[in-house]
Amino acid sequence: MIDNITLYKTFVAVADSESISAAARALYISQPAVSSEIAQLEDKLGTKLFFRTNRGVSLTPEGTLLYDYIKRGFSFLEAGEDKLREIAGLSDGVLRVGASDMTLRFFLLDHIEKFNREYPGVMLTITNAPTPKTLEALRSGVLDFGVVSDDGETAFLGEEFITLEVKKIRDVFAVPPTHPLAKKESVSHSELSDYPVIMLEKNSSTRRYIDRIFGDEIQPRVELATSDLILEFARRNMGIASIVEDFVRDDLERGTLVKLNVEPALPERRFLLVYLARTPLSAAARRLISSIEETLRV
Repeated sequence: MIDNITLYKTFVAVADSESISAAARALYISQPAVSSEIAQLEDKLGTKLFFRTNRGVSLTPEGTLLYDYIKRGFSFLEAGEDKLREIAGLSDGVLRVGASDMTLRFFLLDHIEKFNREYPGVMLTITNAPTPKTLEALRSGVLDFGVVSDDGETAFLGEEFITLEVKKIRDVFAVPPTHPLAKKESVSHSELSDYPVIMLEKNSSTRRYIDRIFGDEIQPRVELATSDLILEFARRNMGIASIVEDFVRDDLERGTLVKLNVEPALPERRFLLVYLARTPLSAAARRLISSIEETLRV
């Protein structure tokens, strides 16, 4: 085993930044020193860890394999340090959480606010991204845990994650009161296809869910990156909003949009709190998850 952990820290810094110079700045050492430490590590391991590219460096297949193990190893070390901080009352530390716009706004934010009041010394790093990117970040060790929306099937997570159901959600279709479908008692799936539909982009669990339910029966006229934008387009009568009901509730109460009574109605989905089964949680993450579990039992 290599006894100089600094070499591994340098390796991770270069892999994360994909740049020798950026890693040097992050580590407050010179570029030649970074290059020398990477060369030492490659020599000791007997393999090439990085390719040179036009933009900097990228991991070789061997480097990628090592990176996954090193990140998990550092997670164990950080967990040990965090355990000591936990004993001291979480006076400091870092909490790294991933969430989409939807899961952050309609579930996680209230819990984060409460945690921040109770443990103001803990630094909060909230990564806002769609569910697929949150899962990628979890796998790479960048996050402690994430709150994601499922796509109607649990298989997309796999056995590598531990999951906790925290909220049920329902997808709906909404239009302005002047829309031709607004006054209908019920709307069939085929009728939806006769009008422009506004959906999220394909890189989201919500879009995967809608595509799985409807297949090719509904094709979006407009694809947008956020649900807030979907609402703006729908309010301007540019199409039927395909959206989670929480987002549109205020518009429904004000009467600016009307929820279509789609038959058959779409099944409920869930928000899931997820974290890696084989990577120890930080003290801050354990405390927040415990707090969330307590509220779910009430």
